[in-house]
Amino acid sequence: MSRTIYLLRHGETEWNKKKLFQGQTDIPLDEAGIEQARACREMAESLHLSFDRVYASPLKRALETTEIVSGLPKEKIMTDRRLMEMDFGPIDGTPFDKESPDCGLLFQDPDRYVPAAGAESFPALRARLASFFADLAEGPGERILVGSHGCAIRCMLVNFGYLKLHDIWQQHIPNCTLIEVQPAPDSTFQVGKFLEISQFSSKHV
Repeated sequence: MSRTIYLLRHGETEWNKKKLFQGQTDIPLDEAGIEQARACREMAESLHLSFDRVYASPLKRALETTEIVSGLPKEKIMTDRRLMEMDFGPIDGTPFDKESPDCGLLFQDPDRYVPAAGAESFPALRARLASFFADLAEGPGERILVGSHGCAIRCMLVNFGYLKLHDIWQQHIPNCTLIEVQPAPDSTFQVGKFLEISQFSSKHV
C-alpha cells in the first residue's frame, strides 16, 4: 500500500464568520464548523477512507475538526505545534481587510512581505512546515491525516511545488477540505485531488 497524506483544513469558527484574522489565537469551532466536520467525516466514509496515523495543530479549531473527521478521541491524535497557523502578530483579531495598511504586503506581494514585530514571516512558516514533513518522511505504506489551517496549508502546497508563494491567495481551500498528497521516493510530494464537502451529499453515503 502506497502512503497517502490527507491535509485537512479546520471547520468554520465565529472569527471566520466575522472575517477576523485568527492566526494562533485559539478559537473553537462554531456550530457550523462542527457540522462541516461531520459532513467531512461522512465524505471520508463514503470514499472508504480511514487513517492509520493522525496529526493536528494543537489549536482548538484544528484539533476539534481532526477529532471529528478521524473518529479518534483527542488523546489518540498526535498534536504538533509546527502545524499551527501563521502567526499574524498584532493583526490577530482585526478585520480581514486585504487592503489594510496594517497587513503590509501580506496579500499584495507575499514574496516581499515583511512581518510586523511579533508576527511570523513566510520563510519561517515554510521552514517549520518543511520540518514536520521531513520528520514524517519515514514510515510504512499508510494513510495519514494532517489537520491544519488555511494559510499554513497553502504554504505546504508551496513547499510541495504545487503553488508559487505569490499565488497562494488565489488558491481556494474551503473549510473542511481534504487534499490528497502522495509522497514520492525522492522525498518530493505530488498533490492530487481536492475533496470538498460541497461536492458530496448524503446520497454518497
